[in-house]
Amino acid sequence: MSPTPSGTGPLDPGVSGIDPALMDGFVAAMSRAHALIGEHSRALRDELERARVSASALTPVKAVEDWTGEQLPRLRTRLEVIRRKVPGWGPLVTARGLITYDEGQVPYASPGESREEGAALAALYRDNLARSAGKVDTKGLREERAALLSRLLARKGDADFAAAFFAGLGARATVRLPEDVRLLYDDSPTVPVDDRHTGKEAALAGLSAAFAAATAARRRVPAFGKVMDDLARRGDEAHRDGLSWLVSTGHFPTGWLASVARANVVLPMLSRTLRQTEISLGTTSRFLRALAGNPAAARAAVGGAGGDWTSQPPSTLPVPSGIPRPTLGGVLSVMNAYVAGDRRTSDAFGSMLAAASGVYDEKDGAHSQDAARFAFHVITTAPELSMHDVMKRHLAEIGGSYATEFAAGADTLDPGSSGAGRFGTFDDELPGTKPAFRLSLRDGYRYLQLFADTDENMEPFDRGMAGLAQRLFTLSLDIDKHRIAHPPADGSQPVTAVEHLFSRLGAVSGMQFAAMKVVRGTADAEARRGYETFELALDKGADIALLSTPTFGLPAAAAAAGWTVFSWAVKDGLGAVLEPDARLPDVNDKELTKTMAALHDMAAALMDGGYTGAKPPVRFRAPTDPLIVGDDGRLRPYAEIAKDPKAMTAFLEWLKSNGSTDDRADRRSFGRLAASAASKFSAQQDVAQALLAASDKRLTSMLTGRDQ
Repeated sequence: MSPTPSGTGPLDPGVSGIDPALMDGFVAAMSRAHALIGEHSRALRDELERARVSASALTPVKAVEDWTGEQLPRLRTRLEVIRRKVPGWGPLVTARGLITYDEGQVPYASPGESREEGAALAALYRDNLARSAGKVDTKGLREERAALLSRLLARKGDADFAAAFFAGLGARATVRLPEDVRLLYDDSPTVPVDDRHTGKEAALAGLSAAFAAATAARRRVPAFGKVMDDLARRGDEAHRDGLSWLVSTGHFPTGWLASVARANVVLPMLSRTLRQTEISLGTTSRFLRALAGNPAAARAAVGGAGGDWTSQPPSTLPVPSGIPRPTLGGVLSVMNAYVAGDRRTSDAFGSMLAAASGVYDEKDGAHSQDAARFAFHVITTAPELSMHDVMKRHLAEIGGSYATEFAAGADTLDPGSSGAGRFGTFDDELPGTKPAFRLSLRDGYRYLQLFADTDENMEPFDRGMAGLAQRLFTLSLDIDKHRIAHPPADGSQPVTAVEHLFSRLGAVSGMQFAAMKVVRGTADAEARRGYETFELALDKGADIALLSTPTFGLPAAAAAAGWTVFSWAVKDGLGAVLEPDARLPDVNDKELTKTMAALHDMAAALMDGGYTGAKPPVRFRAPTDPLIVGDDGRLRPYAEIAKDPKAMTAFLEWLKSNGSTDDRADRRSFGRLAASAASKFSAQQDVAQALLAASDKRLTSMLTGRDQ
């Protein structure tokens, strides 16, 4: 991270510097690499052991895992040094570029010296504990202990130093360290361990960071490896509480953390021996938070080694002989029963489920098989669970991260959409998608009900659908432009890719409508606060359109609002907008306004996507009326057009001139494509709801207004 060119100022070879923004990304990438290497090498090792084949070939892979684990604490320490130089550190300062610092501030001696110094500190700490054992813990002894802990925290990123220190203490004293720290602050909250750890939580987080750094040197300090092994075993309640603090903040080896959580959380839950005090005091939530920070460890801990509880050796499970092994869904049910009554632990559990499902480190449409398998079990199991409200948003995050799979399951014309869900990739026939698993229409509907009670809980799912719609819309436009340039030899006009996309999106929207109507107990669309959001945006002239505004760089709420606007706009007012002389009596002005806004967004998106640049058969007349088009040739924002009735009339006439109401027009013409895509979206909303209502009396009652 130090510049190499010679010169003066920042290019002087004696100057050290780091770009915080680049370093953040680099550390994140290294963390992911470390976790993935560990996860996959362990899976390979397990398979080789089952086949009774030597795993010696994996030794170089293990060396790489250890090396990356060793570098991470050092990189994080340097980043922390830089951040202390930048007041108000946050996203707004990432554009500062290279920031100089003194490499001497990074407290690293040679590995050998570090180990000697760590062992010496441990000896002093043991002596302090011995002098206070069974006696009055005097102020002088406490101040001495605080000074010793300060020395540890000052070098919390030095792996060899920390490993030697914890090795010198041994497992029993190490697991008691969090209690030692808490007692220091409880006795005198105003006397910190040191000037960078002025509160108890900060000091405990520093202790966890030191313990995490030590794990990178476990091969070089075998005694510390034994401490790790001893701590990983299941202990009593006090042991688990101390260990939960040790793993609460830092970054730990995936396999070890999974073993710790499995032994101290999952298995005690399965055997019904976990005490309720461990929930109420936060012990369990700290373990779950640690898993949330390491998705691979979360999958291994909750899914069992290798992700499959049914294949575990009998000795590892608290299940009597002859009783079926638990499935992953069964394990999730047991864990949920424990945490459902405690808000803090429920939130940690939900965060862990989302992390293990690949929400925070993977992308929709490109999930790893392990993450997708976990998510499939969560989505198909969660509807049977009782849960605290704080879990709902995390479940919505999972839904939004798997928008591709929800769209794949919403194919109302495919008989498979009414069958049982199954894990495994399949050809969805929707361009640009390769679903990792298949959900039935009912699977998706039941899952959406879990967080359909408020717009705030639904927002992560809305955001995921907005991202999917934007990505696939761009791809669909490219496909249609290619088809126009290379038309079928028989002169046929197949359904356009844009129409296909909006048919599927409409079915997802219908599934979402159905879930909201049942959960909220009303079929009245005006009860949805999303309309208020939309109208406020129009009043302010804000552009939160689904298609014409990219999500990148926008607040999450804006992207989610785009899906909200389009989903609820293209509804009953569509026919009245396209045929204003035959206005439907039950369509009010608000519905017309919303529908016209959606058509505006569709038209603007087609223009911005370059669809109008294609050669015939696309029929396109560019807008020329200054009421609806700006000097740049683009449509004015809908908020401007909507203010003037003449401008709105001009907009609808322009769409009509482009074939929006002409059934004889080529389906690929600009106006007809915009209207047809919107119509298919609306129609599939109704089809999806009708299919779901056939097996849900509550939904039938909502749709018909009659008790069933």
